[in-house]
Amino acid sequence: MYKYVLPFICMCLLHLCTIVAQEAASSFRIAELNCENLFDTLHDEGFQDKEFLPSSERKWTSRRYRRKLLMLSKEIASISPTTPPDVIALIEVENDTVLRDLTQRTPLRSLRYKYVMTHSDDPRGIDVALLYQEGGFRPLRTATVNWSHRLNLPNLRTRDLLHVRGLAKSGDTIDIIVHHAPSRLGGRKAQKLRNDISKSLRAYVDSIYTANTTANIIIIGDFNDTPTSRSTKTCLNAVVYDHKDPPKPTDILPGQLYNLANKPKAENGVKASYRYRGHWEMLDQCIVNGNLLLPSNHIHVKNGTLRIVSHQFLLVPDKTYGNFTPWRTYQGPLYKGGFSDHLPIILELQYK
Repeated sequence: MYKYVLPFICMCLLHLCTIVAQEAASSFRIAELNCENLFDTLHDEGFQDKEFLPSSERKWTSRRYRRKLLMLSKEIASISPTTPPDVIALIEVENDTVLRDLTQRTPLRSLRYKYVMTHSDDPRGIDVALLYQEGGFRPLRTATVNWSHRLNLPNLRTRDLLHVRGLAKSGDTIDIIVHHAPSRLGGRKAQKLRNDISKSLRAYVDSIYTANTTANIIIIGDFNDTPTSRSTKTCLNAVVYDHKDPPKPTDILPGQLYNLANKPKAENGVKASYRYRGHWEMLDQCIVNGNLLLPSNHIHVKNGTLRIVSHQFLLVPDKTYGNFTPWRTYQGPLYKGGFSDHLPIILELQYK
């Protein structure tokens, strides 16, 4: 009898591996991570980056910089261990140097990620970028949006928007927009700026859809607000998507925006991507247009697949407020030696 068992088990395992391989081959994965101040150790003239120098209070040395790169490479590799994300939006990266070091001088080089990034006039010199695997996504057109010009605010210096139109491995064209909204520092004035930028972003997205009503649009990044905040829900007019009670295909509007970041899946007691004074907040978000929610569309969102990557090794005990919190690199000027103050998110799309 036993001589038949082993071949049967082997056949079952082979069948399971075939199913997994088929699912991986018909999936497109996009992730996002706020890297928490990925700076090199050199001063860039014209930018306020002196707090991340070896001589600063933070003592940002080459040793700490190399450790940060290794930590981030481990975190990125853990986002989807069996099948790496096809594209990854990175927030708070300083320049080409840090991206070259991250993608070519860490174990991440084995995944052969390429990148495109902005070069904005943010006072601190931080930008956004998009990593991509050439076999999974091929950029066709790259554009940036300078909010100072678009809003006619000459004195405004903030992060540019990155828009990459590319061809996914499914054969579909996807418009990926990487966004890092202005910070919360500044109170009402900063909130008004985020609201105004969200309104302008909506107009920008509408222009893409008007030019091509079959467009597949993904907006991903750090919005410095939650899915139910005025800037995202009202000004951007992104419908809060209910994963437990999703809309019927007949109720989905192809040109409408839907925010998938409301109460996404997570583990280890994590409720959102960021924690401030014991309170979880979903600042990292992924918004898609209706086309990507329609099962009839060649490529579409796999229902309920937006999740927060919340591995235990990315967390540390929160000694002040209890539970866990992301293991960050710095707490103010105090060096913690961790990954980032944000957790990554990942969305899976499937195609026929």
